[in-house]
Amino acid sequence: MSIEDLSRELNITSMGIRQHLLSLERKGLIEYITKRQGIGRPAFLYRLTDKADDIFPKAYHNFVINMFKDIEKNEGREKVESIFKWRKNRLLKDIKDILSDKKTFREKVFGFKDFLESNGYFVDLLETNGHYTLSQFNCPIYRLASEYREACRYELQMYRDIFGKEVNREGCIADGNPSCIYNIPKNSPKI
Repeated sequence: MSIEDLSRELNITSMGIRQHLLSLERKGLIEYITKRQGIGRPAFLYRLTDKADDIFPKAYHNFVINMFKDIEKNEGREKVESIFKWRKNRLLKDIKDILSDKKTFREKVFGFKDFLESNGYFVDLLETNGHYTLSQFNCPIYRLASEYREACRYELQMYRDIFGKEVNREGCIADGNPSCIYNIPKNSPKI
């Protein structure tokens, strides 16, 4: 939309619209294109960026859950199990590639934390004498995991594949806990 269109639609002065647009542009939420309109200066038309699209609510979880229900109905629960196993193996490969240049166990644990954060998790990592406690305060697939607990089971298995079978989960968001909490022993034989 143009500044004039926005001004009319929102009932704000053109100057007020310009100030809002400047702020949104600095944040990377809008961009503009120029459009020739005959004689005179071209018009600036503003639109949302891909970054701004992430601000608006989405219902992807409904689509994904319904898709999983369709898979389960048509191909059985074993197929659902296979999908979560494939996901775990794909993530495991990606994680191992990312952690391959880390030298110490500590670097690998913190590298894993960085990987999780880059994939939409809010993570806290505490280090004590005997272990690391990794807490995930959100789950990007929470709604799916609430319906299909295989997601949680394979996530724990992934942690064990990376850091050793001694890793345990003390809390799970899908069980109603405020976070998923994993204890990773420092003396793990893995990695």
